[in-house]
Amino acid sequence: MKNSIQWSPILWLALGALVFLPEGIGAWESVGPFGGSVRSLAADPSNPDRMILGTGAGQAYVTADGAKSWQRLRGFRPPANWVVDDLLIDPKAPNVLYAGMWSLGSGGGGVYKSTDSGETWAEMTGMAGQDVRALALAASDSRVLVAGTRDGVFRSVDAGESWQRISPLGHAEIRTLESVAIDPRDPDVIYVGTWHLPWKTTNGGRQWTQIHKGILDDSDVFSLVVNSSNPSILYIGACSGIYRTDNAAAQWRKIQGIPYSSRRTHTLVLDPGDAAVVYAGTTEGLWQSPDGGQSWARLTEPTWVINAVVMDPRDPNHFYLGMDDAGVMETRDGGATFAARNNGFVQRQVASLIADPGEPGRFYAGLLHDGAQGGVYTTGDYGSSWRQLSAGLSGRDVRSLLLLSAPAGGLLAGTPDGVFEYSAERGVWENRSHWEIPGAKPGSSTPAVVVWELYRRGPGEPIYAATSRGLFRSRDGRDWIRLPAPGNPGSMYGVTTLGSDGRTIVAAEADVAVISRDGGQAWSPLDLGAGAPLRIHRVAAHPAAPEVLFVGTSLGLFRSIDSGQSWERFGRGVPFAPVMEILISPENPQHVIVGGASGIFHSLDGGNRFERTGDADALEGSAIHALAFYPWTEPQAILAASRNNGVFRNGVAPVNQPE
Repeated sequence: MKNSIQWSPILWLALGALVFLPEGIGAWESVGPFGGSVRSLAADPSNPDRMILGTGAGQAYVTADGAKSWQRLRGFRPPANWVVDDLLIDPKAPNVLYAGMWSLGSGGGGVYKSTDSGETWAEMTGMAGQDVRALALAASDSRVLVAGTRDGVFRSVDAGESWQRISPLGHAEIRTLESVAIDPRDPDVIYVGTWHLPWKTTNGGRQWTQIHKGILDDSDVFSLVVNSSNPSILYIGACSGIYRTDNAAAQWRKIQGIPYSSRRTHTLVLDPGDAAVVYAGTTEGLWQSPDGGQSWARLTEPTWVINAVVMDPRDPNHFYLGMDDAGVMETRDGGATFAARNNGFVQRQVASLIADPGEPGRFYAGLLHDGAQGGVYTTGDYGSSWRQLSAGLSGRDVRSLLLLSAPAGGLLAGTPDGVFEYSAERGVWENRSHWEIPGAKPGSSTPAVVVWELYRRGPGEPIYAATSRGLFRSRDGRDWIRLPAPGNPGSMYGVTTLGSDGRTIVAAEADVAVISRDGGQAWSPLDLGAGAPLRIHRVAAHPAAPEVLFVGTSLGLFRSIDSGQSWERFGRGVPFAPVMEILISPENPQHVIVGGASGIFHSLDGGNRFERTGDADALEGSAIHALAFYPWTEPQAILAASRNNGVFRNGVAPVNQPE
């Protein structure tokens, strides 16, 4: 460390006036790791290289070059908890787009429309608040749309401007819809799939008929597809398997050949050049039938979850997959090989970011909810490219990362199953953690320990783990002893130490921060003076001013300059909104950066005043959960981890600092 002087709070605050702001923190840019979950994928019939995809976080991306690159549609801004399950492009007016959505919460969802290729969007008021699980456009009349919701079936005959319910109000069966299909020749013939069985109308919804002959009872119908060249032929994907009819649903027969475990078919697609070729995107990979369902072969790994299939009408061997976790995959040889096509598209939840001070440009990112595609990623060029580093984690979430200087390059990952240690020699993660839990019977199995945060102030000092079973301390990251903190064995979500000897420990429970001034033996709550219930997201001690402590909460940023005796709820440029991360530069203790629901803010005077970093729109509305700073060489860089959109990068100009 260049800075080795001892700081007092008064000197630390006064030096704020002597520290110059950088020439300006530049624009933020999305750097990955590219990929994530795709819920919907649609291609422009007049230009198959132009596609649009939807996510489970209320976002949409577009490509104009056959998925070589993707751009976020910034004008598409539904709530972040809306799932974009259906996207449509009007074949007669390709600048017109529709999105059907439902909400992970209650009372949300609807249909959005764009008339300028996705630059701007408007909510269709007639569907506001409807939980839209399926949306279809009539091939014979693109003004006709049909939406399936939890509440029934709705139709528009004027391109979404107005909507009418066409299923009986309060019908016991025609509700909780999952799929919709329209006869390509007659827009009054509509098929819908519910959580129970399928239904049909031949007169635009005036009368409905249950079409279940040959289908096992209580079959959730996830997908429906009509043969465009012969509308009497249909396929449905249900929880009981795949069925086919050759007489417009008067009689169904179950198709054999796909294992029962693959029965959840998210999408069924017919080759536009040969309707006998059927593709089934399932929870256990992509299946293909070359003969109308008589025989099937799986084209992908069984671990792939397929949500969408888009065929290239120019080439039957060329198609794209929209997948859970892995994003977009492309094949040009009929499914013999696939390649990821995610450049610019990122739907990753990054929980942890750290920089390696010993290697310029080296960062590590810990991911959540991405299964085999998640775990840990690393970059050696400030985020320009990433490499997955997850062997041995077996799809576990990584909530925290810690780089140890001794042993050199030691890397720890906090997971839902304890602490994993990375072996650089073997290229694999191993769980070597042992948890000493008072009251546990000798020889009994150790209960699962969810590790929320790993923390070490410096080389040679103890390592702390904030976990689901309390606060633990270790010397080597393997053997852990629980401290008698308040709430044990309840969850602790954050931890830091302060003071010249590090014996003052601050830990975060869900709604209160607690402090020990004797190395963890006795504890007392910290009264932040919030005046209202709050949630503690992050605690951070200042490395150069032992009495200075920051706490990030659901109500904003709090600061103490007397070791927690008194507190100030901060504004000073930081909104009174959730603050999830606090980062203090190891090279310049005056440089404090905070991130949260309102973006990223930095201070060059030790936290007395903050300003927003770069262009707020570039962060795409993403809540920031983690920050990492590399200040030791040029270019300096800040990496920010978001809730849904992976990692953003911002180059930082040199910062003047005390000698």
